[in-house]
Amino acid sequence: MTYLVKINKISRVLDSLPNRLAARAVLFSKNRFRQENWVNTSVKPWKKRKPIKESKQRAKRGILRSSGRLMRSVRKIHASKSLIIIGTYVPYAEVHNEGFKGTVNVPAHKRKSRKGRVHTVKAYTMNMNMPQREFLGDSQALANRLEKMILKDIINAMR
Repeated sequence: MTYLVKINKISRVLDSLPNRLAARAVLFSKNRFRQENWVNTSVKPWKKRKPIKESKQRAKRGILRSSGRLMRSVRKIHASKSLIIIGTYVPYAEVHNEGFKGTVNVPAHKRKSRKGRVHTVKAYTMNMNMPQREFLGDSQALANRLEKMILKDIINAMR
């Protein structure tokens, strides 16, 4: 095999790598929801939900998996040879990923009761303590996996 053929194979591999790496990073992030932990240099399990009286079906579901919207929203934002970004468009993602402790102002709103009556709720302030449950961010474990993938693809292209 000539060097020109090998160079063309390596070039094709390098062109396809950003999208494949982004897909692997998205899969890594979605696996955090399934395994309910963050993996960097060590495994950090997510804090469990408070035990409250709830339905059996709700008690069985995973953490941060009420509707699945947050997990489904993780996607590739940008992929180029120099930069790969994955993220989410869901507005509450940052609070869950980073955690939050502080006060929240809840505006006045209307609420429907179980009997169908509409009630007006006055504005109020509440204290909130949301534990960090990281699913996006820098991870040494992910970096190692991506590096192995790059090396394997380049070595295979050189054969």
